[in-house]
Amino acid sequence: MRLSCEIIRDLLPLYYDKVCSKESSSLIEEHLADCPQCVDELQKLKMDFQNPTITDGKVKLMENISEKWKRDKRVSFTKGFMLVSALGAMLCFIAFNVIGAEVLPDGTLVEPFALIPIGYIFILMFIISLICNFVFLKKYKIKIK
Repeated sequence: MRLSCEIIRDLLPLYYDKVCSKESSSLIEEHLADCPQCVDELQKLKMDFQNPTITDGKVKLMENISEKWKRDKRVSFTKGFMLVSALGAMLCFIAFNVIGAEVLPDGTLVEPFALIPIGYIFILMFIISLICNFVFLKKYKIKIK
């Protein structure tokens, strides 16, 4: 069975890695015995894997992408933390007002007082995350220039 060079070139990486079936390997070897162009392709593939060429530009590009990804991850985390903190504070204060206060027959006042300090803690967390977000954004804008 004669296969075209295009099919063989598609199978060469699998053949080089020795992950193709025995039938495919034998077909490729038969083709390579008759086709010097595909043999050259296999040699190029071997050279690419044995001696990869990575330029300084590619290294710098990957470093820039990595730094941007880390910064974006920090900014996204602080934005999410701000959102959760704001929602938590609103829920605490809304729940305090919805639940309301009640005076028992013996004259004691019953109210969900614990929700007020918890709401203020959420507000504090919101302010801290807001400051962190501005710091990360400021740091990011300085590095771009």
